[in-house]
Amino acid sequence: GAYQRTKRGDIVLFNPPESLTKIITNNGSKLSSTSLFVKRIVGLPGDQNIRLDDEGNVEINGESAVGPDRTLCADEPLRLIDRQLREGNGKELKELGPSDVYVLGD
Repeated sequence: GAYQRTKRGDIVLFNPPESLTKIITNNGSKLSSTSLFVKRIVGLPGDQNIRLDDEGNVEINGESAVGPDRTLCADEPLRLIDRQLREGNGKELKELGPSDVYVLGD
């Protein structure tokens, strides 16, 4: 399946989850039915102790992970990533499930 072929660093495109869609529409913006998010895979199924610190450094399985340049998030007009992180969503995860990946924006 797809998860057996997935590698750290792969780029994925997907429809935004409902939580982000609500933030976008609540800010007066619109998404079309074809709108996609573009992210880079940083964590893979089974990875443990995933932490994202305030400087954007990622630690996975107790080791520093190479991730995307988080300074590019400053160009994001709605600051969705910053808003999600400020609320603590996705900053610290105990373990990824068998069908889960951890992604960050490029």
